[in-house]
Amino acid sequence: MRQRTCAVQVRVSEKEKQCICRNARRCGLSLSAYLRKCSLGKDVYSIAPPALYRAYSQLLRLQQEWTSMPPDAVAEQLQTITHAMMQTCFHMEKEGDAGWQ
Repeated sequence: MRQRTCAVQVRVSEKEKQCICRNARRCGLSLSAYLRKCSLGKDVYSIAPPALYRAYSQLLRLQQEWTSMPPDAVAEQLQTITHAMMQTCFHMEKEGDAGWQ
């Protein structure tokens, strides 16, 4: 890691700071790393909440097994997965970035 000895100060409103910090958390980066990447034109990607990865994993498992399952079991699994995804999205919307922590 390089020695970073210079500082850059930027004035923002409290609301802007909260938004920037939330975006950094969503990307799994520190505030400094996030601002460095953004200001240097590097690609920054958000990380999906773990609950969405679990739902995706369930979908993959269902995709492999659905032909050997009764139709009502497939429907039940799809309903469970859909519910989990909707709950995750609802919590992300309701609590801002809580789904990313």
